Amino acid sequence: MQEEDTLPQMVDEVRAGTMARRDFMKKLTTMGITAVGISAIIASISTSSASAVETLADGQAAQHLQHHDNHLRHQARGNLHALNQDYAENAIVEDSMRSKPFIGRAAIMDRKNIITSAASEAKISITNRIVTGNQVTAEWVATGIHTGDLPGLPASGRPFSIHGVTVVIRHEGKIVREALYYDVNQLYRQLG
Repeated sequence: MQEEDTLPQMVDEVRAGTMARRDFMKKLTTMGITAVGISAIIASISTSSASAVETLADGQAAQHLQHHDNHLRHQARGNLHALNQDYAENAIVEDSMRSKPFIGRAAIMDRKNIITSAASEAKISITNRIVTGNQVTAEWVATGIHTGDLPGLPASGRPFSIHGVTVVIRHEGKIVREALYYDVNQLYRQLG
C-alpha cells in the first residue's frame, strides 16, 4: 500500500516539478477542497511543508477537530498562553507572507503577536474542514481592519477579507507543523 501524500508534500512536488499542477488540482478536489481553497493554495504555492500521514480512527479524527476548535477559540479570545501551549516546542509555521518558516514556540508567538496587533475586529470563519490522518485542512475567510503594521504593509485602516487554507499537523496533541496558504497579492491589493 502506497503512503498518502499530505497537502504540504504535494505542494513540494508541484514546486519541484514532479507533480503537474493539473494533477495537484485534481487531488485537491478529491480531498474535498473547494475551488476557492484550491485557488488560495495555488496562489501561495511559493511556500510549503512536509509530513507523513497515518490513518486514524473516526474518534481520533474527532479529537483532531476538537483540538482545532480549541485552537481557534484561544486565537479568537487572544489567549496567547493557551496558543503557545498548543504548539510543540520545535513546531514549524509557514506563512505565505514570509519566505522563511517560523521555527519554535518563541518565533511562532512573535508572529501571532504581530498579526494580533495588525488587525482589529479580526474574525476567522471556517468554511470547510477535512481530517486526513494527523492532518486537519481548514478553509477559511479572514476579515478585519488593518490597524497595525505587517511586513511591507504599514497600517492603512482599511477593511480586508481574504480566503485561505491552513494545514495543521499534530503529534501527541501538539501542533508540529502549520502551513497557511493564501493569496498575498490579494491582501496587498486590499491594504496597499
